[in-house]
Amino acid sequence: MSSKSNSSNSTTNNVSNYNLQGLETNGAVVAGTGNTVTTTDHGAIDGAFGFGEQALEFAGGVVGSNEKVTTYAIDKNSDLAGQTIGFAENAIESSLDFSKDLVTQNATNSANSVAAIRDLTSTLTGADNNESNLKALYVAGAVVSVVGIGMFAMLGARR
Repeated sequence: MSSKSNSSNSTTNNVSNYNLQGLETNGAVVAGTGNTVTTTDHGAIDGAFGFGEQALEFAGGVVGSNEKVTTYAIDKNSDLAGQTIGFAENAIESSLDFSKDLVTQNATNSANSVAAIRDLTSTLTGADNNESNLKALYVAGAVVSVVGIGMFAMLGARR
């Protein structure tokens, strides 16, 4: 009889060498494959917060300055409004005084004209009276014309 024997042997060795010498205590070590490492730069974060604080301080200064400018402008506008009202009041008073003086002068002139006409009519008789009446009519017309022109001049000066 014969005998046969068949045998096979296989060995697989996977070796990974990691050198971890010289690491300090705050170092990070990652071993293996497919790992994800996330790090944070705390110095950059502190710097960003510092920049944000400076920006807020600057903005606060701008708002404070703007408040002062606005308050100043409102105060000056209030002063100007008060001065304008005072000027308008004085202008109106002056205009009314002028009108009063003009009316008084016209009334005086009219009264004098009426008195002159009355005196002329009482002293004249007959034909002289007719001529006198015509003259009185001319005088009255002239007075009315002067008063009318004065009123138009006053109205034109107001505009």
